Amino acid sequence: MQQDVESEAGPGRPPIWLALLCLIPGALYFHAEAPLLPSLVLFLNLWVLSVYDWMSYRLPNLLTLSLFLTGLLFALVSHVGRLEVYFIGAVVGGLFFPTLNLFYKGVRGRDGVGLGDAKLLAAIGMWLGWPALPIVLLVASLAGLLYALVGVGLKRGVSMTSRIPFGPFLCLGGWVAWLLF
Repeated sequence: MQQDVESEAGPGRPPIWLALLCLIPGALYFHAEAPLLPSLVLFLNLWVLSVYDWMSYRLPNLLTLSLFLTGLLFALVSHVGRLEVYFIGAVVGGLFFPTLNLFYKGVRGRDGVGLGDAKLLAAIGMWLGWPALPIVLLVASLAGLLYALVGVGLKRGVSMTSRIPFGPFLCLGGWVAWLLF
C-alpha cells in the first residue's frame, strides 16, 4: 500500500509547483500590516504541511497540532479581547469537512475528504478566525479545481476519480487569507 502512494506522489506531480510556493513569502514585502514573525511561523507551518501532504497524501497530527498551537499562542497574545472569533474559527473549521464528508459519503458511498484536512482547517481557523474561512475555502477550491482542469487538459492522468491532496490548496487559501486580513 505504501509503495502505491509513493508511486502516485512522484511522477505525476510537477516539482515546479512546489518551487513556486517559495515565492509566496515575498508577498510579505507588499503587505505591511502582517506582523513579520507570526507571518513567518504561519508560512513555515503551512509550507511543511503542504509538501508533506503533496508527497504522501497525509497530514500528520504532529504538524497540524503544531499549526494549531502556534495559532492559539498568536490569538492569546495578539487578540485578547476577541478570542471567541478564533475559537469559533477552530470549531467551524474542524467540523466543516466531517459534515461535508457525511453528504459526500451518502451520495458516492465512500469518503471524499480525510480528517487531516479537517484538522488543518481547524488550525487555520485558529490562526485567522471564522470570518476568514470562506476566503480560505474559496481560494483552496478554485486552486484545486484549476489544478484538476489543467491536469485533465494536459492529459496528465487526472480524472474524476483521481486522488488529489487538498491540504496544499487549503494551505494556499490560508496564506492568501492571512495576507488579505
